[in-house]
Amino acid sequence: MDRPHLSVNMAMTLDGKVMRPDGSWHGLTSSYDRKTMDEYRSRAQALIVGRNSVEKDNPVFALKDGRPGPRPVMICRSRLPVSNLRFFQHNPLLYVTPDLADSEAQPIQNLCEIISLDNPSPAAVLSDLFQKGYTSVLLEGGPGLNAGFFFEDLVDCLYLTIVPFILGDSSLPGIVDSDRCIPDFENRNWKLERCEKMGNEVFTEYSRQRN
Repeated sequence: MDRPHLSVNMAMTLDGKVMRPDGSWHGLTSSYDRKTMDEYRSRAQALIVGRNSVEKDNPVFALKDGRPGPRPVMICRSRLPVSNLRFFQHNPLLYVTPDLADSEAQPIQNLCEIISLDNPSPAAVLSDLFQKGYTSVLLEGGPGLNAGFFFEDLVDCLYLTIVPFILGDSSLPGIVDSDRCIPDFENRNWKLERCEKMGNEVFTEYSRQRN
């Protein structure tokens, strides 16, 4: 396999939503879930995150025990992130189109490493990360970003936490957000490796079964 092992970590409500109406997630998970997230992150060398999610929540990337977390990675096609984010405290990698590299990169070029790719597709990004020596990568959505990796069948492990809320808004996305269905979803088998109840949350782990 000429790409890193890729895990996805997501949390969703009882009705399958992964964000509030304002696009944020903050406050919907417990301290145990945040501890578990740190555990998943500690196993990875790189962490792929979505620009929208990072700009909404401005999350912390260092682990709670003070250790540095995996190196943050972002894929940008339409615009680059704003510069006043915790994301830029950790020498992140930004995969961008040549147009973005030429037109928008200057304000942040000293805050990160910018990689210009004609087509920064999920497969191309993982291939480049592998060539840089990264063998274990964690992906933490958003759902639009997740979709590209699931459609290309690049996900090896899914960590999914279920939290005790019901939002009800049908316009809010699930862990994968797309206007079409994965064509061969019935032939993609996932094995439940772990299911753990902690308080009112459920923590699951699925592995992709490949022939």
